[in-house]
Amino acid sequence: MNPATLPHFNSAPPTAEEFADTARRRRLAGYACCAGLSIVAAVVASRQSLILAVVLVVIFALPVLLWRFPKFGTYAVIGAVCLFETQPVDWPDSFTDRVPFFWNLNTILQVSTGEHSQGAPLNILEILLLAICGISIFRAVYTKSINVRLGRLFWPIAGYMAFVGYGWVMGVATGGDFKISLQEVRSQFYLLVAYLMAVNLIKDSFRETVTVRRNFTEVRRILWLTALAIGFKGVLYTIRRLHYITFGGMALPDQGVGSHEEAFFFDCFIIMLTALSVCDVDRVLRRVMWALLPFVVVGDLACNRRAATAAFAVVIPMLLFAAYQAIPNRRRLIVGLGLALIVGMSIYYPIYKDRYGMLAQPARAIKSQFDPDPRDKSSNEYRVAEEADLYATIKSTPVLGYGYGKRMLHAVHIADISKIYIWWDIIPHNGILWIWMRVGTLGFIAFWLMIAAVIVDAARTLRGDIAESSPSPSLKGREFDAAASKSIALCGMLVISALLVFGLLDLQLSNLRDMLFAGTWAGMIATLPRKVTA
Repeated sequence: MNPATLPHFNSAPPTAEEFADTARRRRLAGYACCAGLSIVAAVVASRQSLILAVVLVVIFALPVLLWRFPKFGTYAVIGAVCLFETQPVDWPDSFTDRVPFFWNLNTILQVSTGEHSQGAPLNILEILLLAICGISIFRAVYTKSINVRLGRLFWPIAGYMAFVGYGWVMGVATGGDFKISLQEVRSQFYLLVAYLMAVNLIKDSFRETVTVRRNFTEVRRILWLTALAIGFKGVLYTIRRLHYITFGGMALPDQGVGSHEEAFFFDCFIIMLTALSVCDVDRVLRRVMWALLPFVVVGDLACNRRAATAAFAVVIPMLLFAAYQAIPNRRRLIVGLGLALIVGMSIYYPIYKDRYGMLAQPARAIKSQFDPDPRDKSSNEYRVAEEADLYATIKSTPVLGYGYGKRMLHAVHIADISKIYIWWDIIPHNGILWIWMRVGTLGFIAFWLMIAAVIVDAARTLRGDIAESSPSPSLKGREFDAAASKSIALCGMLVISALLVFGLLDLQLSNLRDMLFAGTWAGMIATLPRKVTA
């Protein structure tokens, strides 16, 4: 065949503007199609429930948002983790806990339509994660830009996840309930998912040495998003505490005015602010956080969680010692903070240990460890019995683990609290022993190796070298770079440490939000440079 006889052989090739115009028309057609489907879905679903209509609109709009704004999914997950509770907290002013981001689709349909459904056990978060993964792969193939990063901490985390996967399969194969096991392992795998999302969000390369003015754009956005979301929850919980308890005369419930995991996020806010202040990084963000701090403190106290006080008792000394070693030019400030805390606690504790009220809660939490009141004594006795049952279950299969989806053995008598907590003998308070029970001693070792890898990596960043040189205009840039890296490493190390304390005392190693948050910080740590040179 003669090419000259082909219809378009002699025509001019399309120009760049024509290509761009064609692509623009295709995008507009796709946007219009998704918008039309969203409107139709909203109109149909609104007859049943407003919540269902909003959920359908979000699902139909996701492909467009994720294709047009690839980073949207990661930021949406981080914001939702800091903002929305996993379960309704049943208060008259419920707001964020009514957003069904972490609810199963079956639950959403039941709440919206009153009909019981046995469909796929997925929640909105998992739909978003699947959409992010699928569209990211399609986009990478379409644009020929496949570049998946694993980061320095991938293999320690993946090693622990391998034992979680084994425990899941083994537990179901030996009589465990599949739905219960799925509920247990979700949070563990979310740690790896959040880690990979954070690693691939941050665009800087993973070199041991980087030049000055390293780009911290994505990291700063995560910090701002986290601070504003947690600060908003602090305002919400403060209003709830003052309106219903202080001025309304209502007794503070044992479970506080919100979800258990919220105390962990309030603690992390205070950790972030302290780390940024000690390292003297991002003054604008710090000013905003200082303005929100009173609300966060009141919100933290309103949660009424003893674990929050225990976490501070562990991480604040860690913060001071680590910062003293890593930031020589701030040692006078750090020593001053340490002395102020010692003097303040020596005055505060004797005054408030026998009092009641919001300001006395930390003092009573400390006193409850050696002289508990009847309520705390009952809680302590329950946890002792719970730990005895956990140890008995661990001893039944010490090496390979008991597996997921099965109730722990009842070797000693323990109160049945299933009316207030249906997972009482499946996901116990002591999350450390829960992990040991589920994955066995080998998996437990892998868990601690993962934790050690994160903390050691953060410590190596804190001890990173700054190239010496004579004073120059770029010196300020180098100092900012080092301080920013060290502040993130310090904060990430303390967030992981706080998670362990909450996991030991208050169920948080099995909480979806906490594990996603911790995975995000592990991902940020894995992207930090260990040396900054001119």
